[in-house]
Amino acid sequence: MTDPGRPLTFGIVGCGAISTQHLEAIAAIDGARLGGVVSASPERARAVGERWDVPWTTALDELLDRQDIDAVSIMTPSGLHASQALAAVRRDKHVLVEKPIALSVRDADALIDEAQRRGVTVATVSQRRFEPVMEGLQAAIVGQALGVVSLVLAEGIYHRPQSYYDSAAWRGTIALDGGVLMNQAIHMVDLVRWLGGPVESVAAHVATRTHEMEAEDTATVSLAFAGGALGAITATTSATPEFPPELRIYGDRGHVRIVGEVAAEWDVPGLAAPQPDAPTEAGDGNPGAGATATWGTTAAGYVRQYRDFLDAIRTGRQPAVTGTDGRNALEIVTAAYEASRTGRSIVLEGVPR
Repeated sequence: MTDPGRPLTFGIVGCGAISTQHLEAIAAIDGARLGGVVSASPERARAVGERWDVPWTTALDELLDRQDIDAVSIMTPSGLHASQALAAVRRDKHVLVEKPIALSVRDADALIDEAQRRGVTVATVSQRRFEPVMEGLQAAIVGQALGVVSLVLAEGIYHRPQSYYDSAAWRGTIALDGGVLMNQAIHMVDLVRWLGGPVESVAAHVATRTHEMEAEDTATVSLAFAGGALGAITATTSATPEFPPELRIYGDRGHVRIVGEVAAEWDVPGLAAPQPDAPTEAGDGNPGAGATATWGTTAAGYVRQYRDFLDAIRTGRQPAVTGTDGRNALEIVTAAYEASRTGRSIVLEGVPR
């Protein structure tokens, strides 16, 4: 726990497009302040540092060695997440890591174990869990309002032009990024795992259909949950146009269909459909309708997750989305890659978690 009488000071690691949502979220909540930024690009580091009036650097160690930095938020290329988060944890910093937490389960486990040994908090960004409709759906499932759940279906139909992958050498690579499952659809993977429970086995096919890139741009994943339900995730970045992500859950007493952040269908006995927040509700600094959007994502969900992360650090409780949650979503994605490569179902070890 930290002193509740002073703001928690954050350092930002990575100044790419998604950093805007993190910066706006930190600025929007009481009890948090921005202390500095680091980027491999001196131009980006300087621009963000000057824009937010904080020190900037291109050296990660310089930021991590500062005694006034309590926590860091990491949003660099995915292949750097684990090593940078581990370096922060070893300086006794709390860490919020953009998805995915790592690119291998081994690296994720090493990070989580080190954080536990040092008593610091590690959380994974999964801001969609904090949407009112998702919180309402999860409560309905926990309360068995849908009865016995038999099927959990998720679709991520995205559009990314070739220029998106060409914009940086690491995009679409296996070593530093991954494809549609590891990058875009991992949000849906996390939601499916959160709502459906531990996954017992994974089968999948992945393909690269319309982009010049090393990783996949299209995937279908079949899941068997430890509780007996079945699930499927389909995703592509080759669609034109893009459609809002869709999630459907069917039980023997009702069903729910969520499109974007809206309950398009809500047949849940005794429970009214949750309503999305008004665009201006998301934060004290009002990062709603007028906030910057990166591929359709604003700071609204980030504000909710930062508030939870801050409270978890203050009180010593676990955050709503833990490092282990990020690890479990990663495990499903890596199992899907292995299933596609080998043509067989992959049984996950250690179920349930």
